[in-house]
Amino acid sequence: MKPIDPRLLRYARATRFFLAASVALGLAGAGLVIAQAMLIAEIVVGAFQRNEGTGALTAPLISLALVAGGRAAVSWLTELAAHRASAAVKSELRLRLLERAVRLGPGWLDSQRTGELTTLATRGIDALDDYFARYLPQLGLAVVVPAAVLARIVTADWVSAVVIVVTLPLIPLFMVLIGWATQSRMDRQWRLLSRLSGHFLDVVAGLPTLKVFGRAKAQAAAIRSITADYRRATLKTLRLAFLSSFALELLSTLSVALVAVGIGMRLVHGELDLYTGLMVLVLAPEAYLPLRQVGAQYHAAAEGLAAADEAFAVLERVPAATGGVPAPDARDAALTVDGLAVRHPGRAAPSLAPVSFEVRPGETVAITGPSGAGKTTLLNAVLGFAEPSEGRVLAGGHDLVSLDPESWRRQIVWVPQRPYLFAGTIADNVRLARPDADDAAVRDALRQADALGFVDALPEGAGTRLGEMGAGLSAGQRQRIALARAFLADRPVLLLDEPTANLDGATEAAVVDAVRRLAEGRTVLLVVHRPALLPLADRVIPLPGAAGPSGPATGCGHPGVGAGRAEPADSARPAEALPARRADGGAAAVSGAVPSAGPDAGPVRPAADGEYEAGAGVGAAGAPGVLARVRAAARGGRGRFGLALLLGSLALISAVGLMAVSGWLISRASQQPPVLYLMVAVTATRAFGIGRAVFRYAERLVSHDAVLRVLAELRVAVYRRLERLAPAGLKETRRGDLLSRLVADVDAVQDYFLRWLLPVGAALVVSAASVGFTAWVLPEAGAVLAVGLLVAGAGVPAVSGAFARRAERRLSPARGALSAQVVDLLAGTAELTVAGALPRRLDAVRRADGVLTRIARRGAAATGAGAGLSALVCGLTVAVAAWAGVGAVADGRIHGVWLAAVVLTPLAAFEAVAGLPLAVQHRQRVRRAAERVYEVIDAPLPVRDGGAEEPPRSAFPLVVRGLSARHAGQRTRALDGFDLELHPGRRVAVVGPSGSGKTTLAQVLLRFLDAEDGTYTLAGRDATAVDGDAVRRLVGLCAQDAHIFDSSLRENLRLARPGASDDELRTALAAARLLEWVDGLPDGLDTHVGELGARLSGGQRQRLALARALLADFPVLVLDEPAEHLDLPTADALTADLLTATRGRTTVLITHRLAGLEAVDEVIVLDGGRAVQRGTYGELAAVDGPFRRMLEREAAEAGPRHVDAALPLRSGAPV
Repeated sequence: MKPIDPRLLRYARATRFFLAASVALGLAGAGLVIAQAMLIAEIVVGAFQRNEGTGALTAPLISLALVAGGRAAVSWLTELAAHRASAAVKSELRLRLLERAVRLGPGWLDSQRTGELTTLATRGIDALDDYFARYLPQLGLAVVVPAAVLARIVTADWVSAVVIVVTLPLIPLFMVLIGWATQSRMDRQWRLLSRLSGHFLDVVAGLPTLKVFGRAKAQAAAIRSITADYRRATLKTLRLAFLSSFALELLSTLSVALVAVGIGMRLVHGELDLYTGLMVLVLAPEAYLPLRQVGAQYHAAAEGLAAADEAFAVLERVPAATGGVPAPDARDAALTVDGLAVRHPGRAAPSLAPVSFEVRPGETVAITGPSGAGKTTLLNAVLGFAEPSEGRVLAGGHDLVSLDPESWRRQIVWVPQRPYLFAGTIADNVRLARPDADDAAVRDALRQADALGFVDALPEGAGTRLGEMGAGLSAGQRQRIALARAFLADRPVLLLDEPTANLDGATEAAVVDAVRRLAEGRTVLLVVHRPALLPLADRVIPLPGAAGPSGPATGCGHPGVGAGRAEPADSARPAEALPARRADGGAAAVSGAVPSAGPDAGPVRPAADGEYEAGAGVGAAGAPGVLARVRAAARGGRGRFGLALLLGSLALISAVGLMAVSGWLISRASQQPPVLYLMVAVTATRAFGIGRAVFRYAERLVSHDAVLRVLAELRVAVYRRLERLAPAGLKETRRGDLLSRLVADVDAVQDYFLRWLLPVGAALVVSAASVGFTAWVLPEAGAVLAVGLLVAGAGVPAVSGAFARRAERRLSPARGALSAQVVDLLAGTAELTVAGALPRRLDAVRRADGVLTRIARRGAAATGAGAGLSALVCGLTVAVAAWAGVGAVADGRIHGVWLAAVVLTPLAAFEAVAGLPLAVQHRQRVRRAAERVYEVIDAPLPVRDGGAEEPPRSAFPLVVRGLSARHAGQRTRALDGFDLELHPGRRVAVVGPSGSGKTTLAQVLLRFLDAEDGTYTLAGRDATAVDGDAVRRLVGLCAQDAHIFDSSLRENLRLARPGASDDELRTALAAARLLEWVDGLPDGLDTHVGELGARLSGGQRQRLALARALLADFPVLVLDEPAEHLDLPTADALTADLLTATRGRTTVLITHRLAGLEAVDEVIVLDGGRAVQRGTYGELAAVDGPFRRMLEREAAEAGPRHVDAALPLRSGAPV
């Protein structure tokens, strides 16, 4: 590791000023150290050898006090400059890192794990704190102070100077040699921490899916295993890092001991005077101290630089070259796709086979084809997110590669297949591309997207705050909010990727009508699976499937007659066969589930950015006892902590003993006694020199081992609580904030032991020993030392702590808020880029970073004040003790040989209390961090604990009677008076509009939500009295947006059955119609799918989730929109296959489509949370009612069964 990474100078301008300031302050400090040594020598020699009293020595005593003031000022300025520079550098580096990450684009971000990048930008950059605040200041002093001190020593005593010159270079030599070995281990430690962060973020997002398959609790073992690896890697690193400081401590203390013994021997023989000997003795430790401190801070610097290396790896990546030609006006420019093909690494077949077509200005072209054909990839290429492997995309005859991407994208509005909604209000999300739009424009956009009805039904309307990724809305509702963005953006080019996915027939008809209005006069590229949108298209471009024809698809399209206007949504209103209970006339209430909870999830009230500072979060841990709980968490490690306290105290006592004995030794030697009289002191000096280094090394290893064990258990405890809270209990907390709690806040807890409890304990022991020894020599000097240590150890920390209290309490929440903003930025980069909102979102990150930086600057003032006041008290105590000692020698109350010990003991003893002002700040920081950790652990459970009854061995009969359920914060019931009875082999389909309560039913059946009224029994036993995991072993779910983990296809499937063979996996894939695609992959089942399944198409993700659910072989399987995101032929075939595959298995099929429902035993139509119709398919189709009208609409919209075949559309439409 280089002492100063030159890249920090290049990327962080604040570093340069700070290094210059460190050198200047180091020079000033060196001068003051030399002056202090000369004054102490003058005072001791004057009193001891010249018998001068306090009157004669008034001038040097006052000068010693003034030097103390000067050293205090230098300490204050050094700390202030260090912490302020650290805050500035971290801010600059963090923002540069994030700006470069988003510049590298969505394609690059898809290959990264959001959790790892977030940790790098937050916890990783924050690791530079110790580098700048501790390591670099000492590095500056290490350059200046030894040279200045050595220059003074060599003019006074060349023999001692030779000893120092010979031993001094050994210190950096050992530091470099050990540093090389440490760096690779530190890199591995950082990678493990990044892995923990990425794994945690992935697990939190997928907790509902893990709970469905009974794997959530097992992840606690995985987190424990990763944290154990992290602990072992950290300890291995620390053994080497502390070995460096051990070598430095040993060399420096032994060298000081050698100098002291050498001075003593020459004094005995009359070869040296006492003044020179004392001055050299006081200066010798100061020559080694900066280098010794460099070693002590080395491991902190190594972690910071390991993280910085990762940051520089991102900063030094070169973004893809972009053109600078302004894009032509899209209103008059044709969009041409010329032989375009896209290949992704690790795939044998192209993601998009060569395709050519042209879209004329104002034309609407539909792109169809089976799932995985490359439809979304085509849109990504048009957006400039996917790099063509062959061919090109032209706008107005200009290759997109040559155009300025911003000028091109600002003419596009894009609705992706899985739109990302940001934590904030609904109105803020709609205004993504037009932040200046007024409320009337927002409401109009919501109305056109058919979203105003359900939005107005929410407690705060468009001002309702959504959770991260739109948590609190159903999938269909999220889709309509994204469409409202498109309406409000009003741009000439529309790219719509399945805009009616997740919508019921009635809502789809309204959205189709709205899209028709939106498409007028605009150029539209429309990815279509469902036929309802096809009548809007002038032409249809069918793409071949991945296993289909390999030749290029031509863009001739297919002209035809228009299918006419879609039926108005009002005509689809449910008949009053059964009363639909709706008090507000809007859509049914939605739940507060996390994103994977399903489409009936309702709005939530997550903490706003500003609320994090007020402590808003998951729970409400009480502050007063939180530190007691931290201590209780370490109960199992009391033996280790006790041993660490003993070793730390012995290390500091050795330092005090070395200085006191050395002072006595030199003073006694100046009387030239027989050498034998000095041998005990000589031996003690060497013992104290060795003991200090050995005890310190052992104390560090023991204390860090104990602390890391505590942190590992705390992380597991946090995860276990999250597992019980998910999904409903996490609706108000953003993933980035949870990541901050698990990583940064849990890490901060270690400072309670390492930087507060153990230092305070050691300070008490050492202070008592020092005061006792000094009082034994001279009572009034002991009293002076006691007062000085009390002021420095209690008064100064209290003052600096009062300054820092507000800043420290705000620090952890501010870090959580920043982490949440970073996750939003990275996860939503694609949509932010197209909407032109990336600069504003970066500004939001900048503001969150600015809050953190301002807090750090306020904390720097407190830290500087603490360091300055401690140095002042130390210097004044030494001066007053010297005054008392001089008077006592003059009065004959003590022998002059003890004066050096009286003066030098306080100088060494203050090392024990010098760090306590900073320790108080760490305690305050730990308290707030611990509160945030225990807020998670203490959060109330959203579902009642079961386990009162033995779990049933069978799910049957599964009976629901009069079931009503309401989501937190909702006025209306999501389900009202619902009945259901399931027996072995019975299959029931539940249909109805979005928000009608379908997925709420699934949540209740899986015990993700408790019923408000009614009963739910399994084999006659109350399901609410049975453990939730036991219920989910009997009732399983395939959610419409089930989580896909950042792993391989094989591991994602084995989540359902860990011991499944490859043959069983292949059978499940075949049932989900995915096997042929998997067999075509170079790595087959070992293919990595990326974060959230980013490397799969929407249909492939859905089929993978379905295969996983089939593999689990639940007695009761709930399928929530299993064919969503698939082209209609595949969807209908898959539905038929599913109904065939599940014959004899109890199944609840939640669906928008009615095709294939002839095979189920009962169809239930939900509206407004109530069952408005129920019966067999034939019975419901034969009578006038909601089901029949849905069936008629679907038949009218479907037209020909295969939408990727030639379709006759508008008469006379051009080819």
